Amino acid sequence: MSSVQTDSNDAKVIISSWVNEYTDDLYAYAVKRVSDDNLAKDLVQNTFLAAYQSYSKFEHKSKPKTWLTSILKNKVMDHFRQVYRRNETFIEGQESSYDENGNWKENQVPEPWTAKNVLDNPNFVSVFDQCIDNLPEKWASSVRIKYLEADMDIEELGITKANYWKMLERARTQLRGCLEENWFKLDK
Repeated sequence: MSSVQTDSNDAKVIISSWVNEYTDDLYAYAVKRVSDDNLAKDLVQNTFLAAYQSYSKFEHKSKPKTWLTSILKNKVMDHFRQVYRRNETFIEGQESSYDENGNWKENQVPEPWTAKNVLDNPNFVSVFDQCIDNLPEKWASSVRIKYLEADMDIEELGITKANYWKMLERARTQLRGCLEENWFKLDK
């Protein structure tokens, strides 16, 4: 039994040093994906807890930060799965503005925006984040998954691809309207 305590104590010391070293990086990763400070902090905390609980399985074949990031990525995906498991119904029969590949249909393409390098502008990024935060939670999650977690398999969420694409379509349409109203109209 003393061997288990020593291993447990070693794990505590190591994980504590990782908390000091990697918290900021993991938090930045999480908040970028979930756009919620408190949720990001919870996910990082849960990541360190999971790392501590499974430390004996860490084979040191990767760097600790890589291992922790993969745990965090799974925590983020678990969060998105929970979001999508909540019931949300969609109105059937609405015409889509997008084709089956998620691109604008030819007759639905909106006027192009003329601003250049908007992603380098912190004011635009702030407006963009606010627009995403104003979306319904599932819609915001669909945008984050599409553009930040591109390698995530939609079926892992427990929803159909058609349902996911419909949410993404509605999110992009509402997001575009918000940006036009709160940024691009002001830019002209």
